[in-house]
Amino acid sequence: MQIEKKNLLTPNEVTFLLIGIMLDVTAASLPNNVVETAKQDGWISVIIGAIYPLYVALLAIYVSGKFPKENILLLSKRYIGKTFGTILNFLFLLSFFSYFPPLISTIGIITRTEVMPNLTPLKIYVILFFIGAYAASKGIKVLGRIGSITFCMALGIIIPTISILKQGSYLNISPVFGSGIVNILKGSLDCVYDYSLMELIFLIYPFINDSSKIKAATLKAVGITAIIYTWITFITIYYMGKDIIPKTIWSFLTVTVGVKIEIINNFTYIFIFFWIIIAIKSAAIFNYVCVFILNDIKKIKSKRIIYVVIAVSVIIIAKTYYGDKVSLNEITKYTSPISTIYNLIYITLITILIWIKKGGAK
Repeated sequence: MQIEKKNLLTPNEVTFLLIGIMLDVTAASLPNNVVETAKQDGWISVIIGAIYPLYVALLAIYVSGKFPKENILLLSKRYIGKTFGTILNFLFLLSFFSYFPPLISTIGIITRTEVMPNLTPLKIYVILFFIGAYAASKGIKVLGRIGSITFCMALGIIIPTISILKQGSYLNISPVFGSGIVNILKGSLDCVYDYSLMELIFLIYPFINDSSKIKAATLKAVGITAIIYTWITFITIYYMGKDIIPKTIWSFLTVTVGVKIEIINNFTYIFIFFWIIIAIKSAAIFNYVCVFILNDIKKIKSKRIIYVVIAVSVIIIAKTYYGDKVSLNEITKYTSPISTIYNLIYITLITILIWIKKGGAK
């Protein structure tokens, strides 16, 4: 894989890209998911849920150590054969694609509900896709820089929520472990969706400018994401309590209403604006990944046409099946576990084959 040095990613850009693929707009409803089972201990479930991206990171560290310049698409065809490897790669593409319609549907619902009720979903989707596809077309280096910027934006809307500690109550998170170990473990499964797609590292590690820094970059991404998710869940439970959270749609968004900053009249609008930018970042990464994998399966002559096809497909699916939050939750309840389980089997299989054959041919 010949890559121009100027297009290589720094370790920090790899970290921010991985955080960017995991941390998207669905994080606003993360507390809703875990509180349903783990109650006031939902934040503990989120910590345990980080085992999944940590496992993915450890596999990626091992594989990249053996083949620092070959991604998993090439390795699957090497170890399983071109035909079966291509089939598995295509299914890997579909697993990423399955997260695309819920993403744009969620940001569409948030935008219309909280900011611009007169704006049609189609207009929101088109704008989101146009900017996202344009950014994706500029290459992985640009996405790395966008990931760095949006990470700062994420911190800009998360750090101010520390002030909520004055308004919440420790009773809302008490008693710790009161929901029981079994429910806490079940709750950790509910947040795997939010930690998913760490598998992106298997596609981008050949683009890092220093292969020796892959371990640090991936583990840092897991750690930072886990801290952010744990805080989002903890402060939401601390502020609202386990009984009120289920009555909201995006509970963390509700928390931002309580943030008071003297120079800002309504912090929620800042939150939503940054959240939209974060959604555009996610759309750009999804566009890039879809085209990247398709190009590996069959060389693409005109990427513009592919971007249009992806946009039309996702918009039709989103408008038809993900029109409201209820439908979105009902569908992702099935698609998320399927995609996660497949990705888990896929990367584990390739890693085991590499370990067994010690880098040998198929």
